[in-house]
Amino acid sequence: MYACVSFETVMVVEPAIRYSVDEIHLFHYVRDPTQSDNVYVEFYDEVVSQLRKAMPQVRIVEHASEPIYNFQKMLRCLLTSIEEVKKAYGDPEVLINSSAGPSEFSAAAIVSALMTGTTAFTVGTKAYTVPGDRLRELYYRENRPVGLTSEIFDPRPIPAFDIEKPDENLVRSLRLYAQMRDARSSVTAASIIAALKNAGLWEYRPNPSEKKTDSKQKEIMYYQRHYIQAWQKHKWIDKPSSKAKYDLTEDGKNIIMTFYVDGQNGGC
Repeated sequence: MYACVSFETVMVVEPAIRYSVDEIHLFHYVRDPTQSDNVYVEFYDEVVSQLRKAMPQVRIVEHASEPIYNFQKMLRCLLTSIEEVKKAYGDPEVLINSSAGPSEFSAAAIVSALMTGTTAFTVGTKAYTVPGDRLRELYYRENRPVGLTSEIFDPRPIPAFDIEKPDENLVRSLRLYAQMRDARSSVTAASIIAALKNAGLWEYRPNPSEKKTDSKQKEIMYYQRHYIQAWQKHKWIDKPSSKAKYDLTEDGKNIIMTFYVDGQNGGC
């Protein structure tokens, strides 16, 4: 697991315990390590202490050489470390906690997960340490709301990286398949092909000289190769047994809920 330690403990420790991680990489940064009574050091030490108490065998790897508020450096460090971990352990399950730490680390965590095929996760806050009746005392100035931040540095643009959206036709076709499964309609190859044709999502173009029987067989082969196998490759569908019908995985459900929705039940 990868996580960042700034002003949080529970957000880092409890997910690590929940997933029973064998190794956790903790990013933190202290501008002046020689400074005594440093709150950042105290938070980091507390996280380490809680982790070792709950999981004595856990391996803790410290990353403290780069500022955690620098997106580019955090992305580089995460990508490099994840690659090293994968080489060292084969194909381990890698989790990235994007909840704790500054927004730059959170952004780098999510981007690095997308680039490496690892899993980023977030945790929500169930209870706060600051009681509601003290919010005005702590987050107001001169009886006006300010928040935790009272002054900022100049904006720092985040570097752009290409992360391709999934193929539109594949996503729309998958959504159609899911709708037919939910409606308990037939999902044989012939039924799906007919539905794809009606929806304008069928991409196969037969040779005009082919016989109709040849064309039907080639359509089924095309559907298997360009739709079913493509969905499987992306891990959008799966089935519990060879005789079962394909069901959407969680990734597949997330894909059709996120991309090319056209305002249906989810316009923003």
